[in-house]
Amino acid sequence: MGLFSLSKSKTKYGVMVDIGSGSVLCAIVASDQEKKHPEIIWSKREHSPLRKIDSLSDSAKSVMTSLINALMALDSEGRKVLKEKTGQSKLPFIQVTIAAPWSYTATKIISYQHSDDFEVTDELVEELLRTAGQKVQEEMLENERIHELGLSIVARTTMQIVANGYPIIVTGKQKAQTLKVIQASAVAQEYLIDAIADAQEKMLPGTDLAQYSFMLPFFYTLRDLAEGVTEYCLVDITYEATEIGLIRDGVLNYCTHTPYGSFSLARDISEALSVPLEEAFGYLNTEDFESLLEQYTAEQKTKIKEIISKYQTRLAELFKETGDSLAIPKRIYLHSNLKTETFFNKQIIAAASQATSMQHAAYNVTKELLTKNYTSEEIQAFGDSGQDTALLISAQFFHTHGKSDNFEYL
Repeated sequence: MGLFSLSKSKTKYGVMVDIGSGSVLCAIVASDQEKKHPEIIWSKREHSPLRKIDSLSDSAKSVMTSLINALMALDSEGRKVLKEKTGQSKLPFIQVTIAAPWSYTATKIISYQHSDDFEVTDELVEELLRTAGQKVQEEMLENERIHELGLSIVARTTMQIVANGYPIIVTGKQKAQTLKVIQASAVAQEYLIDAIADAQEKMLPGTDLAQYSFMLPFFYTLRDLAEGVTEYCLVDITYEATEIGLIRDGVLNYCTHTPYGSFSLARDISEALSVPLEEAFGYLNTEDFESLLEQYTAEQKTKIKEIISKYQTRLAELFKETGDSLAIPKRIYLHSNLKTETFFNKQIIAAASQATSMQHAAYNVTKELLTKNYTSEEIQAFGDSGQDTALLISAQFFHTHGKSDNFEYL
């Protein structure tokens, strides 16, 4: 029986908490390993008010309020639905994903080489991994801006071990002249970590907790679904941030973000057109954004084009910041709100071409990958319910990885 099994049931139940840049989701998920995807028992996303903000600290306060409200809904509504649907009442596991700008993913590559063959041992690998972890800690202390944000490592994982240029699984019998380890660390805001720990103690005592930066479950879920693809770029667009992850040779090598997302864009459009914020955000949900703007004056349309152009330039700068000398891969996977994927797909392609002077292909993750194992009826129900797309990633990661032994939780 698995670690998270309940009585004789083969199904494991868990609480998903997804902290976005401008909202917080809580959900209860059931995972039956005999099925290709998990079942969402209950979910609720608390949105921060769509309003003008003066700084990230203002947005952070709103997100904290959303977190408390979402957890209270879980404790009251969620538990009741779980009992009614399954007869179960226990929730033994909490999985938390935290998006940029409240979290980021730091990858480190540490190399060791010798002119003569040496034995690749667990002890040597562990020493290199310790060095990688120390490097991340040192950078957090040395970077004044990061230090002021109050960040801590919540989890880390070994992405890959490479001996003489080839990925290996350490058996203690290999010999090499060069050895490289790639480690990824999830780093998050301490006040969020403290709030989650406090809620766990009060509402879900005795549960097992795992916390990640959103990019890590995003990467692992896409790696499982996009089989055979080893060079690509992940883009996650949330309400107040846009984050990218670079994958080379099947490994997440680099992450970066800008604190500007769909709500940020809506605020600029609202001001340019003198329309309510909710209406401006609704424009991003349309299939044909350009046609919608035909009702406005030439001056207003020029302002909007300038806003869109500036956003594309922001994205292009992210795409240039790859962590190495290579341009981003031609294949890009985009995750955003289900209704805004069409709009942002165009912006991603334009920005990528601006950054590399090459043609790129952008795929909408939700429509083209996340539901690939769903029946047509399930896909229809998903669209009709307006189900949460970030929840699909978190739930699928819970279903396929759970609290993985490959991660060290801090």
